Amino acid sequence: MWLLLALTALTTALTIHTSVKAERQVSGHPRLYFTAEDLPRLRGLRQRGRHRLIWRNLRRSAEWCLEREPRLEWIAPVSPDPVYANLYDRFYAIMGDLAITEHLAFAYAFSGEERYGDAAREWTLASCRAWKREAEGQPDGSKAYAVSRLLKGVAVGYDIAWDRFTPSERDEVRDTLALIARKYYEGYFNTPGISGPGFHTHHAIVEYGSFGVAALALLGEVPEARTWVEATARKFEDHLLPHGLAPDGAQTEGSTFWASTMHYRLFFMDALRHVTGRNLYAGHEKQMSADLALASIAARKPTGYNRAHETVVLSPPYGQLDYYAPALLALAREYRRPELQRLALWDESLGSLQQTRYITPNGEQLLFELGGYAYLWYDPSVPTKPAEEPRLSYRFPSRDEAYLRASWRPGDLLVGVRKGQVVVHAGGVPALIDSATPNLVIRSLRDEGGAAVIECDDGGQRSLLVELHRPNRLVIRRHDSQPWRWWCQGTPQREGNRVTWGKRVVLVVVKGRLDTWEPEGHAPRHAVGNGRLLLKDPAPRWFPLASIQPDGDGEIVVEITHRAR
Repeated sequence: MWLLLALTALTTALTIHTSVKAERQVSGHPRLYFTAEDLPRLRGLRQRGRHRLIWRNLRRSAEWCLEREPRLEWIAPVSPDPVYANLYDRFYAIMGDLAITEHLAFAYAFSGEERYGDAAREWTLASCRAWKREAEGQPDGSKAYAVSRLLKGVAVGYDIAWDRFTPSERDEVRDTLALIARKYYEGYFNTPGISGPGFHTHHAIVEYGSFGVAALALLGEVPEARTWVEATARKFEDHLLPHGLAPDGAQTEGSTFWASTMHYRLFFMDALRHVTGRNLYAGHEKQMSADLALASIAARKPTGYNRAHETVVLSPPYGQLDYYAPALLALAREYRRPELQRLALWDESLGSLQQTRYITPNGEQLLFELGGYAYLWYDPSVPTKPAEEPRLSYRFPSRDEAYLRASWRPGDLLVGVRKGQVVVHAGGVPALIDSATPNLVIRSLRDEGGAAVIECDDGGQRSLLVELHRPNRLVIRRHDSQPWRWWCQGTPQREGNRVTWGKRVVLVVVKGRLDTWEPEGHAPRHAVGNGRLLLKDPAPRWFPLASIQPDGDGEIVVEITHRAR
């Protein structure tokens, strides 16, 4: 009888633990990622180790934010919108406004400087007033992607800068959040297509994660917030965590979306645990795979604008190491993964507000606030030297991608292949970037330690063989009757069939002929909306463009060698 009672009590306790209704709740503000009691410790970190460097970058970006003016006017939806100009103006505007809001709020929390807190308050109120009319229209997927981020950013500003608002201002922000959240819960998140299992990848995670953060900020203040938190947590457990990434760990919509998927999982999961005690990290380590990052991160990231493939191969300018690193810090902290900590610390811009090179024709710039989260997620107790080095080759069949690394040193040889498109990183620069996707299929990846091979073909005459001979030699064998056009970065010098980057990296065309070499032949083009909307680039640059003619048998062989320092 005693044993039966004990088992019943244990079962009841476990049931209570997994229910949001019965869990503890942190009241007051701040609450999402820390409490007022945590602030002395967080502020003290500014003077210690790596946190001191993260804070330096964070503060530099916060000073830039203080120079911006909050938005006064709403950008209304426009229809028709044939090149998606209005959609991207609205999306980038909301992203930019709330990135600045959150960054200033974190700067206030970590420093206690009132000028940051007052600016965060001003931006939070301005965002509420400029975007309040989002509650008027009918919710849909084209709006929810941006509006959900509005909810999250306003919620974070409201939570962290709480003591800078007057009581009437708090009421205004709370009412605005509740108005928009209520509209989107009833007309979007609670509909069968969105709450059901089919909605589970990138958009779903961004939207639900953002909505959940706003709900947690309102918990205990808005009656429906409890229902909103429960619905979000249930969606995470049932769909977003089990199915948000492919079984092989890739993001099926593209490699850049891996980082964004992780960010919005982490934003909500961290806040949920902090506010309610509910731990969604436990039991989901496999679904929080960082293999794609381990495969593709190539080099250290300095401060400043990014270039495509500059630090993460097969990724666009906004999807470089500064986009990946904060997520890696969180995963390293949570699962005690030294290899993730090591890669994250290759980012010398940690703590910065990411200013991308994506600006709409009307001047709206895409910004990402990850700096405050990097400060929070960095745990100096996680070592950077793993007991056993992770593997050096990766294949992701869900995306038809494969990667080979020479080592785990930054700047060593790394090659990525996607559908037959090749990108080679060597000596810290992208030394060869396919200018087109040849649409070949990866048939196999073999790694025998000293040598590793990726084989691709189209089932016909075209084929690609990529051979990495560790530690410092890569051979690419291409069979195609057409010339091979590619571009590169850095400051290479060409002499005949040979291209060099200083004394460390050498590319030689062994078979075929380096036919054309245009030192400024390639100008990257940033376009969105299926290529319809051409964006402004605040830092344009032209790169060498090359063409290799195959020999009489249609073969090209290229050898790249890298001499480490």
